[in-house]
Amino acid sequence: MRFTKSDDTDANDSRGPKFTRRSYLLGAVGTLAAGSYLSHPVNSVKANAMSVDVPQAYLDRFSNVVNVVDAGADPKGTEPIDDVLSRNVADDTLLVFPPGRYLMNRQLRKTSFDNLGFYGPDATLTHGRIDAIDNNVVTEGEFTGAARFFRLGVIYAPGTDLLFEGFTFDFTARQTGIRAIEAYVTDGLEVRDITVAGEHDTGTFGPALFSVTTANGTGTVERFSAPDGAAFTEDTIGDINLGPTGMLIDPNSAGTLRIVDCELGRFPDNGLYVSGAKGVVHVEGGTYKNSTVSSIRLKGYGSSVRDATVIIDDLVPGISQRGIRLDDGADLRIENTRIEVTGSAENAIRVLDNAQTAVIENCRIVLYDDEGCARGIQVTPGAGRVEVLDTTIDIQGSNFAIYLQGENAPEDPMTLVKNVTITGSAPGDGQREAIRVERANARFENLTVHQPGESYRRCAEILADDALFVGGTYESTHHPFINKGNRTRFDEITARSLGGRQALKLYSQGTDVVVTDSVLHGGYIDGGAEGFVVDNTELPPV
Repeated sequence: MRFTKSDDTDANDSRGPKFTRRSYLLGAVGTLAAGSYLSHPVNSVKANAMSVDVPQAYLDRFSNVVNVVDAGADPKGTEPIDDVLSRNVADDTLLVFPPGRYLMNRQLRKTSFDNLGFYGPDATLTHGRIDAIDNNVVTEGEFTGAARFFRLGVIYAPGTDLLFEGFTFDFTARQTGIRAIEAYVTDGLEVRDITVAGEHDTGTFGPALFSVTTANGTGTVERFSAPDGAAFTEDTIGDINLGPTGMLIDPNSAGTLRIVDCELGRFPDNGLYVSGAKGVVHVEGGTYKNSTVSSIRLKGYGSSVRDATVIIDDLVPGISQRGIRLDDGADLRIENTRIEVTGSAENAIRVLDNAQTAVIENCRIVLYDDEGCARGIQVTPGAGRVEVLDTTIDIQGSNFAIYLQGENAPEDPMTLVKNVTITGSAPGDGQREAIRVERANARFENLTVHQPGESYRRCAEILADDALFVGGTYESTHHPFINKGNRTRFDEITARSLGGRQALKLYSQGTDVVVTDSVLHGGYIDGGAEGFVVDNTELPPV
């Protein structure tokens, strides 16, 4: 084998460290024996023309580099490579897979490692035939044991510094699909450019699990793609509950993980599931589609979703589907993210009770009506303070664009909705209002709400106390506002019924309502609300 200098010297390539590169050649003869380690520096030896480009940074990082074909691995996918991998996996070692197809019939397990790498940008991995499974263990078939390709570290014996880059896992055949990679590291997790091709249809654990086990540890999972998702367990020979999760972040992960430009299709459980709040996970870019429970399920203190695309356009009857679910933690953020939902899925975004603080900012939510319509943003009764800022919601079906649930008690944390635009032709034949307020202390600033749909469509119904509407324009077919809350205040708003009705309808259960410095086209209907005050407000005809 020998290394030869490559012309590719772009140090700023976002696909990982691509500094000055050399070719790592397959089929060496001469002084380097098959299966032996290759240490730096390297003397030139004869080799054939097949090569693997290995970034120079990787060659500098590892003391030992093993060409798995030279070590005895079959690159045609006929003979299993398990023994070759077991013999050669070691600390400070990079296993390089030349172009080819590689068969594995049992998992490779390595714990407590230090600086371990796997590199195969043109390598495809397959597993042997699976005939029966019991508790995620293959009991009959060519493949045997735990249904995984790679188990690298465990919670009680994690590794440190792991590189795993460039593989395709082929699940295109019937009854294929096991966990591709499961990794527990203290620090230094790097996973890049992994493709899972085909539907995972064995009813076993999903393709990926990651954990950074120390609080000061970091990791990056970049361009992990599993667009074909997985089958529900009831349609497979497996026995995992419901079906696989696409990418699972272990509940004990304590460090900081970046999930960058990944793609997950429909998984029966969650797509990306951050299952514990001990660590921080930043989802950056990527596309997440059609998973049940949620396509992204987030926990942590400071965790975020930024610049992602979430799509639900393939509904599963009888099972809840959500775009993004904020479960647990504080300072959770969703920014610059687009969520599209076609049909009657549950929510585009759902903020749950254990989310102490959350911000949704600069997002675009589109809710298409295809035999029903999802809700836009739903805040559950026990959730903490939530801010929705500079966001657009287009809603085409009869449902709530924003639904604020709460206890209607003075202790309800404030919800701030600011500079939000709500448009769309949603009718009012199911849920009539675009905004439903059941949570005290809600504040709405400078909203634009345009709801021209039929059947009594409204802008907002206020059922909780101490709501404040400051600025903004509200237009709807029916009354823009229905108020049943106490101490609601409207300041500098403009409201108009597109159907010729009054801008505001007050019910007797809502007391001490104040309207100041506003424009209410068509005036208002006072249904006996005590303490109602209108000050410096225009009441022009509709």
